[in-house]
Amino acid sequence: MNKRKFLSFISALTLGLTSLPFTNIYTAAEDKTAVSSASDNKLDAEKFYVVVGTYENNYTQLKYVYPNSNAGYSADKIVWENAPADLSYGDVLVSDGNEKKTLVYSAPDNPVYAMASYYKLDDTAVLNKVGNCSDLMDSKELTVTSAMYDGSGHWSIHLNDEHGKEYYYGYSSYGSTLGVDLFGCKTGDKYQFAFNDGKLVVPMAKKNDTETVTTVTTSSAPQTTTTTPTENTQKKSYWIFYNDIDTKDIDETVAEKVHDYTYSLYEQGIGGSEAEMKIADYSQEIRLGLLKEAYKEASSKILKELDVKGTGVFCSSFTPTIICSLTDEQLEIAKKSENIKQIDLLVDMELKPLVEFPDKNSFIDFFTKDVDGNPVLDSDVKVDAIFNSGSENKTDYLIVYGLPDVKAIDETVKKLKENSRLIWGSPIDTYSGSIFLIAKSSLPTNNLVQLIVFADDVLPGFTGYDPAIYSEKVGFDVKPYISFLGDTNDDFKLDSTDASAILSAYAKVQTDDGYVLSKDDIKKMDVDGNSSVDAVDASCILSYYTYTSTGGSGTLRDFLKTRNT
Repeated sequence: MNKRKFLSFISALTLGLTSLPFTNIYTAAEDKTAVSSASDNKLDAEKFYVVVGTYENNYTQLKYVYPNSNAGYSADKIVWENAPADLSYGDVLVSDGNEKKTLVYSAPDNPVYAMASYYKLDDTAVLNKVGNCSDLMDSKELTVTSAMYDGSGHWSIHLNDEHGKEYYYGYSSYGSTLGVDLFGCKTGDKYQFAFNDGKLVVPMAKKNDTETVTTVTTSSAPQTTTTTPTENTQKKSYWIFYNDIDTKDIDETVAEKVHDYTYSLYEQGIGGSEAEMKIADYSQEIRLGLLKEAYKEASSKILKELDVKGTGVFCSSFTPTIICSLTDEQLEIAKKSENIKQIDLLVDMELKPLVEFPDKNSFIDFFTKDVDGNPVLDSDVKVDAIFNSGSENKTDYLIVYGLPDVKAIDETVKKLKENSRLIWGSPIDTYSGSIFLIAKSSLPTNNLVQLIVFADDVLPGFTGYDPAIYSEKVGFDVKPYISFLGDTNDDFKLDSTDASAILSAYAKVQTDDGYVLSKDDIKKMDVDGNSSVDAVDASCILSYYTYTSTGGSGTLRDFLKTRNT
C-alpha cells in the first residue's frame, strides 16, 4: 500500500502573539474585573480573548476562549490587525459580543497548509483589557507527557499535573510567533499554565531545573522555527483514515440558519452583493463549527473502538483523519474495523518532485487512472489540464467538467479518491468550481496540483461568481468549461436573445435545404431533448426567462422537470 499524507487539516486551536503600533481603542474596564464569589479568580467573564503573540505582518494574534461541553475551553485563532500598541502576552480582553469575525484560509494554494485558518477580527471591533492572566487567574505547573507534530504546523501536547491529572493543549504554529514557545517541546518539559475556574487557558512560562523563566511579553516573543519531529515521536505512529461523516443533518441545519440569517438581513435593508458576502461568511462559519463537532464525535468513536487512551493523539477537525500510536494488537483491530478505510505508518513528510510529466495526457492519466491503468471516471466525464497557472504561475490544474449537476461533484471526486495513489482534500462546501487540493508527499511536478470540478448550467463559486472574476481568481479562462443549455451566445444567461437565435436557426433549417446545424448547435439548442431544434425549444427559453425574471430560481433543466411533472 502506498503511503499517503493527508495534510488538509490544521486545528483552529492555537496560540501566539504580539502587538502593533496602532491607536489605542480599548479601555481599562476596571469594573469588569470584579471577583467572583464562586472562585478565587478575578475574571468574571465566560468568554474572553487572550493575547498570545503575533501572526504574519506582525498583526496581533489572540486566542478566543469559550466553554465547551467537556467542562473545558475551546479556542479559536484570531488575528486583530487594528490592535493597540501596548498589549502584552497574556493580556485578557473582553467585549460586548457583537464583534464580527471572518474565517480566513491563509494558505489555500499550499497542499501542506491548505487548511491553516484563522478568524480575522472586524476593523470596528472594540475589546476591553481587564488585566493579565498572571494577575486574574490561578497558576499550575504541568509536565509534558507527549508531543505530536502532524507535519503541517499543528502540535498536540499532552500534559500532567503533580497529581497525575491529564490535560491537552493543541495549537498551530503556522504563520505564528508564540509568546511562550511550545514548538519542539519534549517529554519531561515543564510549563507554568494559567487556569481559569479550573480550566486550562495558556502557558505563561517554561521552567527548567534551575529557574523559572519569566513571562514573555509580545515584544520579546521568540520567532517560530521549523523543527523536524524526532524519530521517537513518530515511531509506531499511524495515519488512520476512517469512513467520512454524513453531512446531511449538517447541511439541513446550515440551510435553516442561513435562511433565518438571510431574512434578518433583508429586514435590516441589506441586499445585493453586500448580503451575498455576509451570507457566504455566515454559512461558512456555521458549517465549520458543525463539522468540527461532528469530526470530534466520529474520531472519539474510532479511538474508543481501538481502546486508544490518553496522550499522543491528533484528531483532525476538518477531515476523517487521526494520528496516533498503536500497539500491534490495536493495529490488528484497526485493520479489521469496518469503520476504518486505511492505515499508513507515519513517516517524515517530504515534498520533492520526481520526474516532470512529459505532456498533458500523462498528467491527466496519472490522476484519473488507478495503479493498474484503469480509468476511475465514467467515459462521459470530460477532463482537461492547465499548467503553470494560479498565483505566480506555479499551479497545475486538473479540470473535470460537464457534470450534469452540483450533486455529481462529490460522487466524481469520490471516484478520484478511490485511485490508490491519491488522496484529495475536500473544501468545506461543494459548488461548481470547487477546488480540491492534492495531499501527497511527492508528485512528478514542481508545481502545486489542484483539482477543479464544474457542473453544467451553474455559475462557478459559492454564491455564483461572474466567470471573468472566477477566471482571475484561478489564473486561467474558465469559460470553455462552463456550459448552459440554451445559451446560444455564451453569455451565461438565458433570455429572449437566445430564444430568437433558436427560432432563426429553426427557420433557416426549414427554408434552406443546404443548411444543417452542427452537433454542438443541436446539443445547445435542443432544450426539450427531442433531438431536433424547433419553436418549442425557443418557447421553453422564453418561459424560463419569464420565470427567473419574476423571482424564480434554479437551472433550466430543473425548471423543465418541474413543468413536466
